[in-house]
Amino acid sequence: MMRRVQFFVLAFLLLLFGTISLVSASITAWTCAPDGDGAITMSYTNLTFDSGEYLLDMDGIQHWYPAHLAGDFTTDESGDPTVRILEGIDNDTTFDWTDYHITIGMNNPTFSIFDPAGLVKPAGWTAVVTAPVPGLMPNGGPMGYVGTIDYYIGTGSPVAMGGSADFGFKISFTGSTVFSTEQIPTPEPTTIGLLGLGALALLRKRK
Repeated sequence: MMRRVQFFVLAFLLLLFGTISLVSASITAWTCAPDGDGAITMSYTNLTFDSGEYLLDMDGIQHWYPAHLAGDFTTDESGDPTVRILEGIDNDTTFDWTDYHITIGMNNPTFSIFDPAGLVKPAGWTAVVTAPVPGLMPNGGPMGYVGTIDYYIGTGSPVAMGGSADFGFKISFTGSTVFSTEQIPTPEPTTIGLLGLGALALLRKRK
């Protein structure tokens, strides 16, 4: 009887340690950078680990859109690390932002976006998460799994020209993966009207 109890205890411990190792993969290497077309430039990128999850912290300046980032995560085993992605973005476009849309793709079928956990947005803004589905990864990438995070002004204020805002979300995936993002701000209606009047005036002047 004692041996049987010891056997079951040992089996339980092995199962427990095996489960822990499967869910605690470590990120051993990573990259993240703009695609080089100048739509967005990054001044800071850093990956840290704390309280069981990673934080990919980035600061950048968006000059026009669409803007694209690309990178990869390399893990030491096929567990499922969790990564919070936090972007501080300066508005260097020619209009105020009332929406901001991030499409993120991975070549990993277990890729998921947590909703609403991990969402960071300007005060008063709202956000809608669309779970990843099979599709082409952003910026002409290969087939993968693609999800979106759509931020809307809600009761908040626009991100003015020359201003900045933080946008963040939390993802999980199993094992090493590559990823890419597309990031598109939307002008506020007043700015769209001014841009339209400017274009009309330019056309009349040419005539």
